[in-house]
Amino acid sequence: KILSHAPCMTDAWKVTMNKFEDKPDPSLLPLLIERVDRIESQASKSEHVIEDLQRRLVKAEQRLSPHQNQGIPWRRILACMCPPQKKSQVEEFKDCDIKPDEEYELPQDIYSVVASWPPRSRPFFTALLVVSVQIALFLLLLTDQIGSKGDSDLINVPANVPIIVHAAQALATIIAIMDQDDLRSAIEAFFDGLPTRFKGDVAFQGMGKVQWNFACFVRFLQGFLSVFASFILAVQSKTVFDVLLNFLGVKFVSELDDLSFSLSLIGYFGSECERASKKIAEVQFQQDNRNKVDETSWNRFWFYKYAHVFGVFGVLAFLLALFFWVLISQNNGDFSPQVFWMEMTDSDAPFAALFKGCYRVSPSGTRHERRLEYEQMGFEKSGGKFAFCGDLGGEQAWTFMIGESATDPCRDYSGRSEPTTTYNILDGVGNTQWYAPGGQPFGSIEASKVSTVSGAALNDCGRTQFDQTGAIICEQLEFEGHIDASKQVSRSKFFDKVFLNDSDSTVYSYPALTHPIFVGNSSIPGKYDLVLFTGKSWVLTNVIESNITSDQSGLSMQEYLDSDPAFPEILFNMIFIGAHVDIITSTVNYDDNQYTPEGMRWFRMQEQDPNFDFNYPTADQSRPVEIHLTCATCNNITNPCSFGGICAEDGTCDCINGGSGALCTEVPVGDATCHPYFNTEQFDWDGGDCCGATCTGPQCGL
Repeated sequence: KILSHAPCMTDAWKVTMNKFEDKPDPSLLPLLIERVDRIESQASKSEHVIEDLQRRLVKAEQRLSPHQNQGIPWRRILACMCPPQKKSQVEEFKDCDIKPDEEYELPQDIYSVVASWPPRSRPFFTALLVVSVQIALFLLLLTDQIGSKGDSDLINVPANVPIIVHAAQALATIIAIMDQDDLRSAIEAFFDGLPTRFKGDVAFQGMGKVQWNFACFVRFLQGFLSVFASFILAVQSKTVFDVLLNFLGVKFVSELDDLSFSLSLIGYFGSECERASKKIAEVQFQQDNRNKVDETSWNRFWFYKYAHVFGVFGVLAFLLALFFWVLISQNNGDFSPQVFWMEMTDSDAPFAALFKGCYRVSPSGTRHERRLEYEQMGFEKSGGKFAFCGDLGGEQAWTFMIGESATDPCRDYSGRSEPTTTYNILDGVGNTQWYAPGGQPFGSIEASKVSTVSGAALNDCGRTQFDQTGAIICEQLEFEGHIDASKQVSRSKFFDKVFLNDSDSTVYSYPALTHPIFVGNSSIPGKYDLVLFTGKSWVLTNVIESNITSDQSGLSMQEYLDSDPAFPEILFNMIFIGAHVDIITSTVNYDDNQYTPEGMRWFRMQEQDPNFDFNYPTADQSRPVEIHLTCATCNNITNPCSFGGICAEDGTCDCINGGSGALCTEVPVGDATCHPYFNTEQFDWDGGDCCGATCTGPQCGL
């Protein structure tokens, strides 16, 4: 039945088949079988013919383009014709050498509009606007990421990152280059040159070399900015997630040209842009010299053909070289802070103020867990150190150590930060909670990077300038009160101000040597008591005794303390282990109190904390001592004499109205001597001293 309906069946064959169907005759069966075999053989041959015809039809459709009218000829680009002709002259180009494999189309993106469509047209300017937005976004991104911190680290590379992040950064850089078709297409189009002929709308006949090369340039610029932005964001990333997220963000911006062209094809930018986009998608080009290369010899055409390969791999080699430089620099600590300033704030740690100052990378280059070790500048033996511990009870943290004997950050630490994995000392130390070895919190730390303006500025970090004019400092303190009535201690009544190591230069020194020291007026070389600032609090010492030589016996106390070789050790023991300290003030919270202890409350020293290796002098708030240190030097502006006393040039008060004391503060009432200044109701009429009825004594009423 199937064969009977075949179009190749003859009428005789159809009659025979009909007879066989109506009345089957065995004599007709051999003839039927013979004819079936013949038809099967013919049908098999026809299949090959049909398949060949179909392939030829598909190739013809590809050449003619289904979107254009049949019979559109190949035409010369006017810029490639010699002599040049007018645009109105449409000359067909007949070339028997044209081959389908030499035909090519422009990339379907906005840059093809810039390259091929007539300038001063709406599609051209729309495409140029999209290109400008795309390049501007990349420039804004790079401007924001490069040099935004305003220091020597231009690309803001983190101090270091885990190895898996380095691997992700390298892969992201390679993928970004290989995926960037605009970079490759720009190089290829530039070296191929302007097409010589086209088949499509006559608008393409006016294409020129300047326009073509300009499109290649902006396409290459956008592609390179995209790759470079991907690289910058990759090396700035601290996690694999950040690497991938930044990569996707850059890829979105780099594909704006493709997205804009697709939107233009469906009319989002107007009918004129839609027609232009469709014609660009349909047009075909050929170039006389494209792909015509002698593979057996080196010539410029061979280079032109593979220029995009050299260009892409050249950019890849450049960025990978830059990546390995960044990786090596990170492992060497070049992107880590080299010097930073540190101060503990709101801290109960007794050593808080002693180790305030600048810290630098250890000159020995010591590292812990791929992180640098830092030591306090100017105090190599007794100063503080910061290092990283990779296993601190199952946690990772930065730790603080004291002294040159402390070498293991996981064992010899006096304080530790919150758990962290950061490679940057500023992130691990600054603005985080810190804990004692026993787990007690003792405050936070402020840390900031010290930028280098010059070598001298960096080397001076942590030094202290002796400043005797920065605050109005009392020349003499007066001691009032009793520390321990049960002990008969010969203590000075007045303390005179001195500056030790007085110099105009900056030095590395303890706060005690850069602030005034008050020496008891009864002190002599070898036996003295002091009031000094430790950096955290003021302390009043016991009477300190030390051996002196005959040459020292005639020195003033300032000369003696300046020259006594034993005094630095006495001072060190006083600050670090509380030796010779009798009483201590509460923590100094104001700058003015760093130069004078006036008005401060005094306490007994706290017992040693077993969690700390050093017995730093600290006030025991539960054991106050009722004493006062007041300024015994008058000043008509800041510290005038009381009750009408007159301040002399030498800083002493002339208590002309009967008051007493260094500043005339003691009221002379009830002393059987009449003082008219105090004979007022406020002073109970001088305690009755000016009235015979209430005064008893030989000088009553006088």
